[in-house]
Amino acid sequence: MQSEYSIYEKLLSQVMSLPKPIRWRLARTVLADEFPGEPISHPPQEPVIYKEPRYNVDSTASMNWLSQHRAEYGGQWVALDGDRLIAHGLDVKEVFALAKADGADLPLITYIEPADALPFIF
Repeated sequence: MQSEYSIYEKLLSQVMSLPKPIRWRLARTVLADEFPGEPISHPPQEPVIYKEPRYNVDSTASMNWLSQHRAEYGGQWVALDGDRLIAHGLDVKEVFALAKADGADLPLITYIEPADALPFIF
């Protein structure tokens, strides 16, 4: 005959192999049976993993592209992946959506002033 401790160890290993949502549901069921009428809080949230932002992006290719093609796309928004044009247009939301759909890692999205635009003076 198995001892209570060995039964506990066997059950615990089986429970711990279950996915977290199932373990939480099981724990809620046991707690609700043990402490009827007591409020049971929500499961703990998964920790947020911080991803280091990329600040050391080399934008030389994008800047070169902008200087070479500025006249062609004046008055439009452009999305660039290095020296590759992903999208362009008058609607920034549309250009942004196309850039996101393209899957470029960190596209440059910018507005190109028309050649005949008045200078901004502050």
